[in-house]
Amino acid sequence: MSFRFALAPLLRLRQSIERQRTLALQEALLQVARARETLAGLERFLADSALADAHSLAAGRRAAELQFATLLREQLRQFRLQLQEEVRRLEEVRQRAQQAYEQAFREREVLETLRARQRREYQLEQARHEQQQLDAVYLLQRWRNRKA
Repeated sequence: MSFRFALAPLLRLRQSIERQRTLALQEALLQVARARETLAGLERFLADSALADAHSLAAGRRAAELQFATLLREQLRQFRLQLQEEVRRLEEVRQRAQQAYEQAFREREVLETLRARQRREYQLEQARHEQQQLDAVYLLQRWRNRKA
């Protein structure tokens, strides 16, 4: 008779939940990375824009154009604040996904450990049983040889 783990359906469920939590964590990590990249791009644009405006002013750019560029940069700064808030929110989502994954991992690990322990016990019991059978055969042969 081969080893059979009574909690195998529960283990499969825990493995499935862990896979789902892994995917959710990967999605959260991707969203955080995208938001940070967008924020970094905006930061670069704002820095480049301020530098370009300084050069344009020195080159004789019209005041209306500079005022428009200043208004645009102000709108972009507001957008940057929104992006920073979005990054913070996404970080919280990522952290919750990380915690959910870690919990699912621990729950699966407990069942895997239990299964491994039960398998070892089963194998030891099988080995003991086989040894008892071998011992019985040996004693029977010895008993027969003494009679002969």
